[in-house]
Amino acid sequence: MFSVVLSLALSVSASPQALEFKAARAAQLGRYDDACKFYFQELNLLRASGDRVGVGRVYIELGEITQVHGEFSIAEANYKQGLGLLDRYAAPHDVLLATALDDLGWLYVSWGRFMDGSRLMEKARLLAEGAPPNDSELIRHLDMQAAYLMVAGKYSEARRDWQRALEIGKRNFGSESPEYDDVLMHFGEGSAMFGDYAAAEEMLRRYLRIEAGVSQIPTMSRAVAAAELARVYAKLHKYTDADTWFGTAIGTLKKNPEQTPLAQALVACYLGDYDMERKDWSSAQTHYRETLRLQQSVFGANQAVAISMISLSKALKKLHRNDEAKDFVARAKAIIESGKSPFENQTVDVVALRHQ
Repeated sequence: MFSVVLSLALSVSASPQALEFKAARAAQLGRYDDACKFYFQELNLLRASGDRVGVGRVYIELGEITQVHGEFSIAEANYKQGLGLLDRYAAPHDVLLATALDDLGWLYVSWGRFMDGSRLMEKARLLAEGAPPNDSELIRHLDMQAAYLMVAGKYSEARRDWQRALEIGKRNFGSESPEYDDVLMHFGEGSAMFGDYAAAEEMLRRYLRIEAGVSQIPTMSRAVAAAELARVYAKLHKYTDADTWFGTAIGTLKKNPEQTPLAQALVACYLGDYDMERKDWSSAQTHYRETLRLQQSVFGANQAVAISMISLSKALKKLHRNDEAKDFVARAKAIIESGKSPFENQTVDVVALRHQ
């Protein structure tokens, strides 16, 4: 009897579903290596069972993990591997294929390959039109499309997609479910970028409340949400609240060093902006240098890096380090001139949306 129970326990612990849960949880906590390990174990089980669609889905999950970690070339390879399998074996109008196209498209947008990204995002939107209107899988697709529309400067359209995603989530899972609360976070980020701070505060606080009810262990996503909320309070001149939430974000990041460079860069950038508003030029240049270091480790040289160089130059100028400031401005201009894109006049920070 004991051996039977042990065998059953082992089979359950090694099931694809169990490994999927472990991988997702490790990713939430910023444990990149553990997440990849669990996903590769899941891949082996799914291959052995002949579940080609499942294998394709896990490759998409691996793409997301490697993208968050800043390994864009590896993420691209994972996405393409997953898309190849889903395109061949998934059912017609399977929303999973649309979200896989969204993922690769968003990678390209984040990477600065705007034409490639736009083509894939439009293809995903057309494909998803054939899905049932209340399919829960549409939530992620609409979330991704909304982020893309924000980059394209179409906030009203993005807002409609986020609202529709929330409505589908409420119908399928209830009004305060962690199943789709990432939409609240991204909607909050988009609202803050557009200057709708009341909506941003509401969305971010809802997200943080739901996540706090799930687990007492702070995740990287909660760290970023806390920083986003702090930034909103800074814009509203509620500095006590801003200090509190920045402190929450920093405390979480210190527990997950270097695992998610773009998330850390985002928080450092927001801290630099906050320092500039308070005229703490020295702290500002320290935070902007950290932002720049982390972004360069992922992107090398792109628009986000150029923007960070300009921010750093402003802090250096306030410190009367004019020669160094001019050098960063010149480097930023060179990057911008060499990388013109259809979105060259955008004001939306691509890195800030869907960073996690």
